[in-house]
Amino acid sequence: MDILHTHDFAASPDDVSALFADESFARARGDSAGAAHADAIVDGTPATGFSVSVRQSVPASSIPSEFRSFVGSELNVRYTEVWDPATADARTGTFAVEIVGTPGHAAGSLRLDPDGDTTRFTADGSVSVRIPLVGPMIEKAVATAVVKALREELTTADEWLARR
Repeated sequence: MDILHTHDFAASPDDVSALFADESFARARGDSAGAAHADAIVDGTPATGFSVSVRQSVPASSIPSEFRSFVGSELNVRYTEVWDPATADARTGTFAVEIVGTPGHAAGSLRLDPDGDTTRFTADGSVSVRIPLVGPMIEKAVATAVVKALREELTTADEWLARR
């Protein structure tokens, strides 16, 4: 199942990149999704390219009840972004979401594009669940959860940028 989500930031691509490369913000991203515990590691810099790894435990209540029997009471989620070095026009990267112990994942591309005084963030990817018969239903639930988490994280980013 495909995922496409866009968000406009009232900040420059350099400011958004600097925020994404901030380890404190990376931990706050995990917390914004209702994680009981979030660890974050940032490696690199916005100028040279950087990666962000967030590991978090989120309540299984974030997915539809009919799928909770597959995962238990908590989901252990690993989220990784890898951003290329900045270019004059845009910044590109990739993302991957893994729910530990399940046969599904999400992955795709990320972009930050300048648009006047704002920056357009785009996440474009897909969810894959390798379970016969019910896989497509679980893919839809995971895709919905990924987009919901993105919205929450990007709202948190807006709040952090407004305080700078």
